[in-house]
Amino acid sequence: MKIAIIAPSPVPFTIGGAELLLKGMEDAINKYSSHQCELIKLPTKEDSFWNLIESYYKFYQLDLSHFDMVISTKYPSWMVRHRNHILYMIHPLRGLYDTYSFSNQSQEIPDNLRIGLIKDIVDFIDKRGMGHEGVDDLFTMLFQLKENEKQYSKEAFHFPGPFIRKIIRFLDSCALSPDSIQKYFTMSRNVKNRSNYFPSNVQINVIHPPSKLNDFECKGYKYLFTASRLDGPKRIDLLIKAMKLVPHDIKLKIAGDGPLKQALIKLADGDKRIEFLGFVNESELIDHYSNALAILFVPFDEDYGYITIEGMMSAKAVITTSDSGGPLEFVSESETGFVVDPTPPEIAGAINYFVDNRTAAQEMGQLAKEKVRTISWVNFVHELLDESVVQYEEKKKILVLSTYSCYPPRGGGQHRSYHIYSRLAKKYDVTICSIIETNKTYENLILENGLRQICIPQSVEHAKYQWEVESKTGFNLYDIVMIDSIGKSDDYVSKVKGLCDVADIVIFSQPFLYSLKNFIDLNDKIVVYESQNVEYYLKKDYVGSQLSQKVLDIEKEISVQADIVFTTSSEDKDHLVHLYCIEDSKVFVAPNGVDTSVINMISQGHKQFLKKRTGLANKNVILFVGSWHPPNLEALKFIVDKLTRKNTNYIFVVIGSIKDYYLQKYHDFPENVLAFGVVDEDEKYELYKLADIALNPMFSGSGTNLKMLDYMSAGIPVVSTTVGARGLDVEDRKHALICDADNFNEKIIELIETEELQLKLRKNARELVETKYSWDKIAESIISKLQEIVEP
Repeated sequence: MKIAIIAPSPVPFTIGGAELLLKGMEDAINKYSSHQCELIKLPTKEDSFWNLIESYYKFYQLDLSHFDMVISTKYPSWMVRHRNHILYMIHPLRGLYDTYSFSNQSQEIPDNLRIGLIKDIVDFIDKRGMGHEGVDDLFTMLFQLKENEKQYSKEAFHFPGPFIRKIIRFLDSCALSPDSIQKYFTMSRNVKNRSNYFPSNVQINVIHPPSKLNDFECKGYKYLFTASRLDGPKRIDLLIKAMKLVPHDIKLKIAGDGPLKQALIKLADGDKRIEFLGFVNESELIDHYSNALAILFVPFDEDYGYITIEGMMSAKAVITTSDSGGPLEFVSESETGFVVDPTPPEIAGAINYFVDNRTAAQEMGQLAKEKVRTISWVNFVHELLDESVVQYEEKKKILVLSTYSCYPPRGGGQHRSYHIYSRLAKKYDVTICSIIETNKTYENLILENGLRQICIPQSVEHAKYQWEVESKTGFNLYDIVMIDSIGKSDDYVSKVKGLCDVADIVIFSQPFLYSLKNFIDLNDKIVVYESQNVEYYLKKDYVGSQLSQKVLDIEKEISVQADIVFTTSSEDKDHLVHLYCIEDSKVFVAPNGVDTSVINMISQGHKQFLKKRTGLANKNVILFVGSWHPPNLEALKFIVDKLTRKNTNYIFVVIGSIKDYYLQKYHDFPENVLAFGVVDEDEKYELYKLADIALNPMFSGSGTNLKMLDYMSAGIPVVSTTVGARGLDVEDRKHALICDADNFNEKIIELIETEELQLKLRKNARELVETKYSWDKIAESIISKLQEIVEP
């Protein structure tokens, strides 16, 4: 079937629980059923009498006959007419139903207002029954009334008011009659049981919708937490008043924003235990849940309350009130939390109990998690459509362990990780869990391509140990120190344990984290070593014998024990096979690549235009890119000492973090060097457009150089050493100029002065990367190899 979910789009637009539910419904039907589903939303104003009438009319006029089924959700979407109309009610306009009494308006239209067309409309509504038959006539009279509005008292058009209440409730009763609706569903028993929401004597099924969020976890029990809009019905003031009766030194963290924020801050009166977090993103919200002792949620008559199930899915007990509505369907007294009277002393009593009895909070949290276990989109679709869901083949889970983040990609290793694993995420459920420097912030992101990145800072104890080792050697040893100190970062190790338990494949992106095997169970996992370099060869010449021996030992251990080893070049494959005596057949070459769709061939005409705009029209621009890495520092030192001073008429552009390390050691650059340091990807590609040629004078290192592929994809002719071109099928004078250090300056001059040679190298190099080094092709080869092992 072709299914339309129909809903209002609020004006002004906001994203709340209803909007997240609607998007989740659409995605779930498309994912877990054999049907095609589209979410259709109409802009809806409800700020005045006539805007609300107009919104109802728009849905009434909407023709969705080209769909096989229509699912309406929230007022006034159910005005749509369709032969197969299903209702999943979120709620009607509550201000004209159960909360109307709060408006202090009369329920009856005063006699002095019942004149002319107003009297005709009221009499018409009183005489008509339910069903769409009378709706056309009603709208005709309403629009006549609008044309003659000035003839009537403004009081008649109060919003909310008795006249609009009568009209809307009549329209709702017509639209929701059994003649119009095939099946009735709603989100909670609380909504189901409200007076006058549904026609009498119809069957109403409750389907609890799951949260849009995933990957809930339980890390600790440090503070109290709540999240909601800061307005009256959420009753955050009750929590603040309750905290005044809590003698314990425990924080209350309040996430969210709203019109009462300043008043609530004032009410808190400087209590340092109460923190207003403002807006928090999804990963932050999950993290706040994970470390809470208990969740506090005390709204008045809530429809459903996502915070309740999100907290319970995080294995947290919930404190709520006896009049909270939706949360009462999940919170059972003294079992999954506490249900108390809506008063500060009662709420404070429940808080104090949990602070004094943390074990009880943990036990209730586990029962809470079990209670909401069956709330899932699979079950939602099954119940809504009354059919078996499509058997969804769960993706195999890959856990990648790394000593740096992959996003946003800047250095060569980050580019490789991001481009490979974002493509593997189409086939597998891929999570990269990285340990990062202690001064960086925790991240838990799901990128648009489905790749999940978790970044956890190393502990302060761990960082101090690293700094002590580095102070004795003078080298950056962040990755090597991991070999024997990873156990000092408890948060990272704990997270890896949990992720590893559910993983099918564990990939070590470098050898340094393989000592995690002492903390996690790898027995039933496929273990992959992704060797981006032969690390022993890379490190041995500059870190000393003791540390290089540690690298040798850990790299040998993982190379021998892994089920498969990926490496970036045939040369590195040979080194690993002979150095560690492993089988040739278990080492698979997956070269570095380039995203040719992003790094496009730069036309010479566009290059000259940009050089003129930037004041470089009469200058030859020579490019070098490098992140911090000893071979890059060696290359940059060569460029500065041997090339820049001989070619003062050339401009040398240096991009990447190597700039900072060079200045740290050698203090300054010559005047004809423009050093940009770390830039984002867009800025880097703009700088590429100014380069006439690029350099890669590498004299040591392992693996392949991603910068070579970038240069060639952008159509920048390259002068490289043999080491710089290692691992790539690059031929001298066909794809690049390959030479030794002594001839480097001579080759630069030849290339700059020979336009024909530039054009030849540009064309051939671009063809080479398109055919052999695109990330898409490389990822496909890795997926194929993994499938041989996972699904023999």
